[in-house]
Amino acid sequence: MIAVMNRMNALPGRGMSVTTDRGKRVNSSSFSSSSSSCSRYSITSRRRHQHGFNDERTRTRAVTTKTIEVRMNQQRQQRQQREQQEQQRRNQEQRNGIRTSAVAIPGVFGKEKVQAPRPDCAKEGAIEDPWNDPKWKDTRWTIYRGTAYDLGPFFEKHPGGNWLLNLAIGRDSTALLESYHLRPEVAVARFRMLPVLEGFPVDQVPKSPRPNDSALYNAIRTRVRTELFPEEGKNKHRQGGDFATCVILGFAVFAYSIYYMFPSVLSGALLGLAGAWIGLTIQHCANHGAMSPSPIVNNLLGLTDDLIGGSSLMWRYHHQVSHHIHCNDNALDQDVFTAMPLLRFDARRERKWFHKFQHIYLFLAFPMMQVAFQVGDIVGLFTKDTEGAKLHGATALELSTVVIGKIAHFSLLLAPLANHATASILAGIASFVAVQGMVLACTFAVSHNVAEAKIPEDTGGEAWERDWGVQQLVTSADWGGKIGNFFTGGLNLQVEHHLFPAICFVHYPAIAKIVKEEAAKFGINYASYRTLPGIFIQFMKFVKDMGVADQIGDILTVKNKNNKLALQIDIAKTALNSQANNDKNDGTSSSWDIQRGLARRMFNLQ
Repeated sequence: MIAVMNRMNALPGRGMSVTTDRGKRVNSSSFSSSSSSCSRYSITSRRRHQHGFNDERTRTRAVTTKTIEVRMNQQRQQRQQREQQEQQRRNQEQRNGIRTSAVAIPGVFGKEKVQAPRPDCAKEGAIEDPWNDPKWKDTRWTIYRGTAYDLGPFFEKHPGGNWLLNLAIGRDSTALLESYHLRPEVAVARFRMLPVLEGFPVDQVPKSPRPNDSALYNAIRTRVRTELFPEEGKNKHRQGGDFATCVILGFAVFAYSIYYMFPSVLSGALLGLAGAWIGLTIQHCANHGAMSPSPIVNNLLGLTDDLIGGSSLMWRYHHQVSHHIHCNDNALDQDVFTAMPLLRFDARRERKWFHKFQHIYLFLAFPMMQVAFQVGDIVGLFTKDTEGAKLHGATALELSTVVIGKIAHFSLLLAPLANHATASILAGIASFVAVQGMVLACTFAVSHNVAEAKIPEDTGGEAWERDWGVQQLVTSADWGGKIGNFFTGGLNLQVEHHLFPAICFVHYPAIAKIVKEEAAKFGINYASYRTLPGIFIQFMKFVKDMGVADQIGDILTVKNKNNKLALQIDIAKTALNSQANNDKNDGTSSSWDIQRGLARRMFNLQ
């Protein structure tokens, strides 16, 4: 640097002004006479500048640290304030003589009235009612993790279609949002862009479970994303069902052709098998939005439920909002309590004298499931309530599909009247109803009604306090493999279906391997039977036991206040012979011990 400056000074007329570190302008010729002094000055100046920079960086770090501490203190204070408000609410309920439980049962235990709070309507004695308040009644609101949002602006942008977004209206949709998106961070980011409803009475809406808080679920989902669907934004998890769709619809057309030309008991039974196959696969997967990447295709395929005698609208609310979010919950899972009083699948339900025979008359009740659905659909149309979930978001067009679907269904069944005798057609219809109902009922029932899929006692706390991922695992049981997966639309792999309802069923066998490995790492029981007869035998034993088991009550204190379990009776004494339990069971533990361990783990009890 010094040499260069000296050469520049040697040139005639090349004098120049330079600004020093102190801001003083000097002529370049001065550098030639004091180069060493300039060098020492520059080094000293740089050191001072660096020292000043370090001081500034230290001050910035201190300010940042203080800001973080202030924010943490504010969040801590807000959390404590919410907890105090929640505790005050519980104390007020106790003073009023009413105690609520998310797993409550009908009747009175002790001296206190027990009520099951519906997750989509105002609580008794509530000060504010957002469902009927004129300020919010006409707003398409939903709640996600304690914040109320207006869904209105999102309806034209939702990639999954409006018919699925309607399910979130008028309730806490946290579990729906987090369990239906393989990459929830993308969905949440768009969700956060929606208008926030200031002043909305969030505390009056029962809380939803929070799947993203489950360490088990996050571990499984991360592996499914990275190992099976690494490509972002390709919707590969909703692809792969085209071949199954063509085969099943082709078989249905063939079966109906036989029934139309030769109506009889046999042709009706064949049509019943086709209807059951559609009910288990196409309509089921499509109404979850998982049969195709296209929401239009999913919606159309979902309407096949109406053609076989059901209602795609009622099914979505009953199955997705009630059953999937609150699997095997005594008060919130419609599949548990709507079988009563005819069938008792849970010891928390009231026992009747005739239940001791339910393992016998079960086969007379299952064929009538189709009739029960027909009646339930019509009643739900007028009440706008499926018993497990209110139809808050159902549009007029969706409600009309219930009526149109019934007309189409019975028109198809009665169409052969033009060419055949009434008696043969009625026989065919009766056979169709019985076979379809029996196949659907048996397939649906076994996966959640074996000993290891039942929590034998209520362990306190509300639904949102539980580990959602663990709950799905310990309240379901798998059977079979790829063959059963094809014929049941993945309902044989019930654990995987409950964890990932928005993934096409053709991917469940691969997901099952990941679930089994992660469950073993977390020490969670993973029930899996090799065959349908194997799990069906255990199902029948369980049904027989439930017919004579004493009724157990509810523990109504939250887990944070009381971790005691209600060890009142021993139910379901059947020997658990599934592969997963045999691997863990040393032969000395009873089914009660195994179930008690599941209950403790599910509710994070010590």
